[in-house]
Amino acid sequence: MNNFSFALFLLIGINTQGFAQMITWTDNIPSSLQPFQNNPQQLANLAQDDIFIYSHGATKTSLPTLKSNPQPLAKFTSSAIVLPISTQEVAKILTNYSQYVGLFPTLKSAKILEQKANISQVKYKISIPTPIPVLNFNEDVTLQHQIGQNSISTLVIDAPIPYGVGKFEWFSLGNNKTLVTLTQWGDLNQPQGFLFKKILSAIPEVKLGIPSGTNAFILESLKNRYVAKKVITLNVGQFPTPQLNTAQLNKISQLSQVSQQPVSFVLTQSAVPYQHGNEVMRFTTTYQYYPQTPQQMQKWLQPSSYQSLFPRQIKKLTTSNQTAQGKDTQFKVSIGLGVISIPFDFKMHFNFPQSTENNFYANGGDLRFLKGQMQFLPEDSGSLFKMTTSVKIDEKAPFLLRVARSLPYHEMLPAVGTNAIFAQKIKLLNQ
Repeated sequence: MNNFSFALFLLIGINTQGFAQMITWTDNIPSSLQPFQNNPQQLANLAQDDIFIYSHGATKTSLPTLKSNPQPLAKFTSSAIVLPISTQEVAKILTNYSQYVGLFPTLKSAKILEQKANISQVKYKISIPTPIPVLNFNEDVTLQHQIGQNSISTLVIDAPIPYGVGKFEWFSLGNNKTLVTLTQWGDLNQPQGFLFKKILSAIPEVKLGIPSGTNAFILESLKNRYVAKKVITLNVGQFPTPQLNTAQLNKISQLSQVSQQPVSFVLTQSAVPYQHGNEVMRFTTTYQYYPQTPQQMQKWLQPSSYQSLFPRQIKKLTTSNQTAQGKDTQFKVSIGLGVISIPFDFKMHFNFPQSTENNFYANGGDLRFLKGQMQFLPEDSGSLFKMTTSVKIDEKAPFLLRVARSLPYHEMLPAVGTNAIFAQKIKLLNQ
């Protein structure tokens, strides 16, 4: 439901007229290693072969473009990936802005407007054609990049999310491996541009998925370029899961408790068995801490609760074929994007291996390849929600749904954003 916006906000902008002036700015972005005692190996051990996404506690940052409040309170989101190349190679890639064209999908040109020592202002041109012209993106964005010792800090100069900052960092892991991280924040309450205002007004939940989605979009581009693709074959009824020890799971719970935000792993591709053969799908596993016990939270595993989570989108919910093995639920959904509405139906089968767990999969309707699992894991002072899902819109989906296939990483980003939104909506309704 957020696939039309969250993956592109870091890169897409509005037209910039002429040359922008260099802005004096001191980077006040927290390091991605801050929650890990500045130990890159500890973070790399969590990321492993996946894209790892987590958030920081609220902190003040420096934003000279925001004249009314140059030190806003920000909730930064970081992501991490391990690349099989040296730090020197990473630095060469990320400091060559013209080479971003071809690295990041939809980016058509990069023009340096002004450059002084380690500071550059760059104008990027974005083009994203879709089957529906009103949803096409053909825009420009201007960013100011500042190169540090092992980092590039970026200040948004002109964009539909006009107030934002971000930072790449890279750390050597030895053996020709490098930990690359991205930390960013943008003020999503002051969008510019007709289309973006309409989308965020029509689907305010999108704001909850944008931080995870933009981080996944950027690091997925790096992963596709430098990491060899592999596919894990699953058995019937099996779900992929991050390989975590007890200390690492405790760390994830701590990260979520401190930030009050979800922690996600964008997992390696999986071959999922279907009647027609294996279907390659991309799962995301998301964790969120809640102060309530698993027994207090188990109501959110029931499909009947989803309408209270998404009242604007789910227009009707019907349950049938209830047995000891599970139940079938039909959803009638309408996604309003402000300028267009996308109606679709999908059917899901839910089963409940235990009272604090459900498994589900699509068994009819407009979404053929949707599969997932939710669990509430016990914690000393509450519970840790674990949600693993994959959403893949196939080429036989209705026309309006197939629009999403025009966007980069359409097989990966819907689950990233939906997981983050789902976890935070539960938190908001439990407060």
